[in-house]
Amino acid sequence: MTGQAGRDALSGNETFPHAFSPFTIGPMTVRNRLVALPAGTSMVERGVPTHGDVEHFERLAAGGVGMIVGGAIVVHPTTTLRSRKLVEAYADEVVPALRDKVEVVHRHGAKFVGQLVHLGREFIGGESDRPPVAPSAIKTPRDAYPPHELTVREIDDIVEGWRVSTANLVKAGLDGVEIHAAHGYLVAQFFSPLTNRRTDAFGGSFGNRMRFAHLVVEAMRSVMPDDFVLGVRLSGEEEIPGGMGIDDCVRIAEDLAGLGVDYFSITHGTRGKYVKDSSHADAVAVPSAARVRAATGVPTLVGQRIRDVATADAVVRAGHADLVGMARALIADPELPLKSATGRLDEVRGCLGINQDCRAFDPHLHCAVNAEIGRGRHPAVGVRVATPKQVYVIGGGPAGLEAARVAAGRGHAVTLFEGAGQLGGAVRVAAAAPHRATLIDVVDHLERELKRLRVDVNLGASIDAEDLAEIRAMADHVVVATGSRPADLPTPSPGSTVVTVDDVLLGRLPDLPDPAGRHALVYDEDDGFWPAYSAAEALARAGWRTRLVTPLTALASRIPAESVGPLLGRLATAGVDLGVGHRLHMAPDGPLLLRGAFGGEPEEIAPALVVWHQPRVPVLPGGLTDPAGAEGEPAPVSVIGDSLAPRRIGHAIAEGYRLGAEI
Repeated sequence: MTGQAGRDALSGNETFPHAFSPFTIGPMTVRNRLVALPAGTSMVERGVPTHGDVEHFERLAAGGVGMIVGGAIVVHPTTTLRSRKLVEAYADEVVPALRDKVEVVHRHGAKFVGQLVHLGREFIGGESDRPPVAPSAIKTPRDAYPPHELTVREIDDIVEGWRVSTANLVKAGLDGVEIHAAHGYLVAQFFSPLTNRRTDAFGGSFGNRMRFAHLVVEAMRSVMPDDFVLGVRLSGEEEIPGGMGIDDCVRIAEDLAGLGVDYFSITHGTRGKYVKDSSHADAVAVPSAARVRAATGVPTLVGQRIRDVATADAVVRAGHADLVGMARALIADPELPLKSATGRLDEVRGCLGINQDCRAFDPHLHCAVNAEIGRGRHPAVGVRVATPKQVYVIGGGPAGLEAARVAAGRGHAVTLFEGAGQLGGAVRVAAAAPHRATLIDVVDHLERELKRLRVDVNLGASIDAEDLAEIRAMADHVVVATGSRPADLPTPSPGSTVVTVDDVLLGRLPDLPDPAGRHALVYDEDDGFWPAYSAAEALARAGWRTRLVTPLTALASRIPAESVGPLLGRLATAGVDLGVGHRLHMAPDGPLLLRGAFGGEPEEIAPALVVWHQPRVPVLPGGLTDPAGAEGEPAPVSVIGDSLAPRRIGHAIAEGYRLGAEI
């Protein structure tokens, strides 16, 4: 139901009556309480949004939110990255592209607010041709360079940038503007005594530290029409030593409320901490939003790990906030509101909260579970084929499941075989790791979709050479997605037991002495990703004295940035010893040695358990030995996912999606 009945459900719904009720924010009324939070796409060229960026915003609006807050919009050349991948609101050239975004957002019934930001001393991992700037010359631990301390004349020039940028948003037809005063960016840097050590009119007392924000609001108001909404985003908790907490946030909000702010958007954290991964609880900022709302009486928006409409409805019903925002959940499934409003909850593709593709920006926004993000919708997806084919999929991991889903959605008759008793493949192993259980959500979603689309799923059905020959004789197209397995382990040194990460996570360890005498070494050969670190955490939680070493020169170098800090903190708390730049040497007739990757004397070690993590090995069904030569009679064979080359969930999903669309 996506017609008028679906649109009606977005502003009046019996299942979620609070989330889907209209609400008035200052001069603007939104159709429901659901908000797409700021999440820049980086689909920007020379500071101007591209057609791909506009398409992304159209998907969000068509999916049913009441309001979209467009982020990554900078106000001044001093906060522009060398890549020019942030929208530059201060440049007149941006207005036509923003106008295009407004047009598509309004066409689908949503409102569009632009979030303006100056990053100050933060450069979000990108290089700039300008020096970082800040209220005081205090270096952030996240970047290499100390900032230049702003002069009063430079402050005035940046304030003028906020005015010009707001005027451009007004020209483009937006419905409002939001000041990004959270996450440790420039406005927040003026607020905090931790980053503002000035002794002039912009530092010292609370009133002086608020002066910059007051000037920004005054400048913006000077070019805003009466029907233009003004919001402010604040961090309820900065979550850094010496940073601001909820009492500071409430005091700041009370001050800004006196300037006529129309709404507050409440979040937690600073850069590197505000995109919460699956190790954090859901809805973490709701108590802070409730405090701000109660203290100010100003409409309040809250987000951060809110992944479904049921949670949003409960937040509004309880009076904790007036509006509920989502970012990654709407990247994973832009139609989440519409599906929820029309009784299609089982069709919602949930966000895994793993921060892999959506935070890599390589070169722009992608999503591990939604192949359309950053690539666009394949023109064949959802289009019924004129002549349905018999499609056989071998393997029930994410690649095979996605290929089956897309192919079945086009009208093909799809049969899937999985050798195990459950779907999921290597994802099911990864989901057994500490704090990684949400990974299985993608498998559950695809399993529901295959049931809805009437795909014939056969579990416990291993395929040998004879089976493959029979399948090829019946099929019009065969998809091989049999995944990967751990590499063969080396022969252990005397006295050591060697296992894989899979053995650890699935509880397949041999009987060994008591925890008091159990020492484990986890060796990450060259990955830098989750498996070895998950094994170390699992062993430490089970009472093992654990040491992790790698020949790489950095710890967890391929784990998403927002997850590294929490992960290493948990490992440190659990007593895991971490080391880089060492190679493990094992011989069946000699001692176990750790050698410095760049020289030095070897260290002889004798752990009871060695977890040796090597690159995984592709698995192919019997009778298929050459994936590159798999095309031909009697039926073409396509090999995808880890069967082709072991990689990440996002690669498997993208390949399954593309193949399912092209069969």
